[in-house]
Order: sequence, then C-alpha cells, then structure tokens
Amino acid sequence: MDRRHFLKRSVASAAGIATTGVVATDASAKTVKVKTRLEYGQTIKEPSRRIPVVDSADLIVVGGGPAGFAASVAAARQGLDVIMLERGYFLGGLFTGCDVTLLNNMYSPTHNGRVQAVFGICDELCNRLDSHKMMVWAGTPPNVDTEATKYFMEEMCVEAGVRILYGAHASEVSMSGDRIDAVFVETKSGRVAMKTNFVIDCSGDGDVLAWTGEDFIEYKNHISAMYRIGNVRNRTSGSHTSNEGVYTMHLGQGISNVDGLNAYVASKAQLDLRKKMWEKTLDVRSKEGNENAYLLSTPSIVGVRVTRVLNAVLNVSVEGAATGKSYDDVIGFTGSDSTLHWGDTRIPGKDRKIWQVPYRSLVPKTVENLLVAGRCFGYEKGLTYDAREVGTCFMTGEAAGTAAAQAVSLRRGCRDIDVRRLQETLRMNKVKLEW
Repeated sequence: MDRRHFLKRSVASAAGIATTGVVATDASAKTVKVKTRLEYGQTIKEPSRRIPVVDSADLIVVGGGPAGFAASVAAARQGLDVIMLERGYFLGGLFTGCDVTLLNNMYSPTHNGRVQAVFGICDELCNRLDSHKMMVWAGTPPNVDTEATKYFMEEMCVEAGVRILYGAHASEVSMSGDRIDAVFVETKSGRVAMKTNFVIDCSGDGDVLAWTGEDFIEYKNHISAMYRIGNVRNRTSGSHTSNEGVYTMHLGQGISNVDGLNAYVASKAQLDLRKKMWEKTLDVRSKEGNENAYLLSTPSIVGVRVTRVLNAVLNVSVEGAATGKSYDDVIGFTGSDSTLHWGDTRIPGKDRKIWQVPYRSLVPKTVENLLVAGRCFGYEKGLTYDAREVGTCFMTGEAAGTAAAQAVSLRRGCRDIDVRRLQETLRMNKVKLEW
C-alpha cells in the first residue's frame, strides 16, 4: 500500500463513520478515571457532553514508540484494521525524539564480542537502515540515524496498512464490564471517541492500564537526556553516529529519583536538562579543534525511564533474568548490557545471560481486551534498566500485536489465546524463541 492509497483509506474510513452522525457511547458503559497526582484545593465541575465517535478499528495501539510501532505492524500484517495513536508527530518516541540513538538490548556484549537477542520487526528495520548506511556500530549496540529511522518506521506502517493518527493524545477509556469499549482522544479536531475490539497500551507510562482500574506498580527513577553535537573534530566523549562529526551524548543519571508522572516535575526537568546540554556543548567547543562544534539536537520528549508498570499475570523477576529462566509461554529474548544486582550477587553486563520474556508479563489480570508492551509491561524494579530499553520494547510490542491479532480474529480474551499458535506465528516472522 503506497502513501496515497493509505491516506485515501484513512479519510474514507473516517468519513464513513462520520455520516452516521454524533453518536454517544453505550449508556451502560462506565468511564473509569484516575485522580491527578497534583495537589489541589478546589474542583470545577465539568459539564456533561456527548462525545462524537469518529472512527473504529479492530485494534487501537496507544503510543507510537518502538513498542507501539512493532505492535501495530505485527497486527496489521495479520489482517487487523489498526489505528495507532501518537501524541507527537513522528514515530519512535524516546528512541528517535529523545536522541536515544543506541538500540540497546538488541544485542548483548560477551567476552568474545556481541550476540544478537532481538530479531523480527526490529531486525527488519535495522536491515533497512543498514542498507542505506544509516546505522553504525557503537560498541555493542547499533547506533541509528534518527531521521532515517522515523522515515522507515512510517514506511513499514504504511506498507502494512496501519492508520497513524498524529497529534492524538489518548486521555481516557470507556469500559463495558471488563472490556474496553472505546478510547477517548484529544486532537486538534477536538475531543473524540474511537470504538475498538482490542487495545495495546504502549504509552510508556501505562496510561491505559491505569484508566481501566487494572493493577499496577509505580517505580521512581532518574530523568535524563541524550542529545547530539555536530562538527566535532576532537572527540572527548559520546558515541559516533553514521554522520561524520556527529556524536550522541548522554547526561548520565540526570535528575535523581523523581516522579515522571508529575507535570510540574517533568517540565522543570526539561528546563534543567536543556541548560546542562548547552553547558556540556560549550565544554566540547572549548577543546582544541572543536571551536565550530554546535548543539545539533535536543530531545523533544523528556527522558523518563519508568513510571507505572503493569502488575501482570506473571511479572518477570530479577532471578529469572539472572539465571536465564525458561518459560513455556516465551515470546522472545532480550539482551542485557547493564550490571544486574540479584540479592548479594553482582553480575556485570558481559557475564549476563540473554533472558526470556513470557507472554503472561504482557497480560493484565482483569481486563479482557488489553495487552501492555514497552517499558510498562510487568517486571520487577531491579530489571528497570533492561526492561525499558529499545530492543526490549520492539520485542514485547511485536509479541503483543501478534497476540492481539489472534484474540480479535478468534474473539477471545487476552488470557484465552492459544500460546503455542502465538509462538508459531512469531517464529514464522523470524522471532527467536529458542537458544
């Protein structure tokens, strides 16, 4: 499907639904809200209103980062009508918008080099980037060109038939019993609703799972930033990119142990981190040969590492990752390049095992038509560094999209799918499930 036909299909679909007029969701449906985490002394009653249902799809994917992208492509290739809601105007989330150009955890370091852990759609995207010389190796992980990555992610979505809606901020859900009936979306066209049979939460912050009343855990961590400096002639730090003289830089820990769901905290972090990036750039310029270096790009999204995490049917444990535990419902492997602390044991990245992720870690305990992928799937806090990395997000996203396709086509709940059939499909799509 080319871009012209893709746009025609999207417009025609929306127009077809619009001709039915403004429709209210089922009167019996309940809307679940979560309280703001901000302090307040008074409230204002919002007038009741009818929300137009402007579209519908087999599957709505909330978030267009690596997990949302992989989930959308995987599901659409299985024949589902997929709408991907992305609040920004590009795909990739922190990966492309925050200059996290290193595709961490796609590979793991070893004493003899590196070993690949993540395959499937992630590998396919890398092959496209590599064929256009838009990817280089920066030690263990590939280092990609962010603009090329945005383009090829869009291209793969369009080819699969995914309908991307940019500037679309999912804000709430309507529930009918234990099922999500519709997603409310804030857009430049106003507040609208979209009906759906299934939802995958790839929001990063577990927004959807929180709105449904599903069980989750909150973790605090550091907020930091990556950025790029151009025209560097005398390298002092950072990772080289596919563009000569351009280096990806990292502020490291950044701001410690903060609440990434607090709007005021996130805004202040953005201001503080941008100041640090400017100052670091001036440091680079002070080195001989770098007098003409410049700050090429700063992140458009604040670098939140983790917030809400699903309390899944089975959360991946630190022990499981440390020991290389096997699961009957494995949906993929992920790499590791960080030091893992398991009890009193400290395991350096190069000595760690590639670890499995089970399907149950994407599955909520109550809601029937929801899966969770990306950095908010179910895992213990000690795995935060690895579980949130780009490679892991690609892998969990592809598995969630593949599972959703089966659930919708067979009219089953997320806990009732045939896991063996899911695994067979993943293998057919070149996802590695055995080691």
